[in-house]
This record gives sequence, C-alpha cells and structure tokens, in this order.
Amino acid sequence: MNNFIKYFLFSFLIYLSGGNIFAQSDTTKVHSKITDETSKGILKNTNQLKAKFPVTKANPPVNFNLNIDKKLNTNAVNKKLNSNPSKSHANFLMETLPEDRDIITKKYFQGKDVTHQKLVSNFSLGTVNSKTKTVKVECRDYSYVDGDRIRIYVNEKVVSDNIGLKANYYVYYINLDEGYNRIDFQALNQGFSGPNTAEVSLYDANGNLISSKEWNLATGQTATLGVIHR
Repeated sequence: MNNFIKYFLFSFLIYLSGGNIFAQSDTTKVHSKITDETSKGILKNTNQLKAKFPVTKANPPVNFNLNIDKKLNTNAVNKKLNSNPSKSHANFLMETLPEDRDIITKKYFQGKDVTHQKLVSNFSLGTVNSKTKTVKVECRDYSYVDGDRIRIYVNEKVVSDNIGLKANYYVYYINLDEGYNRIDFQALNQGFSGPNTAEVSLYDANGNLISSKEWNLATGQTATLGVIHR
C-alpha cells in the first residue's frame, strides 16, 4: 500500500513537471511570434517612408570651347585707341581734391604757358637782416584751416612745392647767399573759403625771431620777403 501511494505521488509530480515545461515553451513561441510580426510591421512602415528622387545626368556639349588659346588682336586694339585720341592736354594736372580745383599747374595757368614767365611779387613782407647764413621759415594757416596751399621760392627757384597749410607750423630751412636773398610765397589756391591766408615767421640760426608777417592772397599771387645776409 505504501509503495502504491509512493508510485502515485511520483507519477503525479512527473505529470505536473511536464505541463510547466510545455507551458513555458508555448509562451516563448508566442512572444517570439509577436516580436517577429512587430519587427515586420516596423520594417514595412519604414519602407513606406522612404523618398525616391529622380536621377538626372548632365550631358555637356561635346564641342564646347572657351577659346583660351585665342590670341588678343593687339593691332585692332591700337587702331581703336588711335581713332579716339584724348582731348585733354598732356600736361594737364589731374584734380583729385576740391581744394585743388584752382591750383596752378607746373607749366600752365588759366590755359597759358607760364613755364618761363618771370616771377611777379604782389605783396611785400618787408626786408630784414640776418647775421647767420641759415634761417628757419615757419608758416601756417592763421585763419580757418580750409585747405590753403602754397609754393616757396628762394631767389626765384622753387625749393618747396604744394605745401598744405595747417594749424601747426610748416618748417623749412634756407641757406642764404651773401647779400640780398628773395623769398617768395605763392598761393596755389584759396581753399574752400578764400583768400589764401597764412602767417609766416623767420628765425636765424640762433633762434632769434627776425620777422613775423601775415598775408591774404588770391590764387596765383605772391608775397615776397627780402633777407640780407652779410
């Protein structure tokens, strides 16, 4: 009797164990099936979102030529230039700034050749004496700084050209000849508001002030200072 009960209990345990194994196996199959179907659905949806673009191919012309090796016809260019000569004078000074509109050119003034014209004085700054051979000239625009320009001559020779007068002094040193020396200051323009206004001071080599003058000049006019060195 005891053996029968033991056998029955042993058989029952084996039966229960077998049911659990099959149940676990079925659950795995169901889970795997769901996963596979879900993956296929995702892939299917992903395929539906793909965009297709048309593929085009560029077909450049076979005979396209930039004529890179073609030489420039210089004869034709020169002929064109010679047929349209410039109407401006070759010695004409280009005006680049408003204050230079009435500037005196190197060889021409108001359309006339003044290359060999004798320098004429329009305004006297007086005559002074200097015991030293070297003197210092200082000049500046004492009025409104409006672009006044001057040229300095020593004994009728240009020593400093196209000087722009500012509020601070322009300095120039001159070596005097024995006897009388003529220093000319020529107005090249009248700036934005005429006339050409300037203050000039003259010092000897020892720093002594010899002369201090002012001028008001029209374009082309000259102020002259005489210096005697003995």
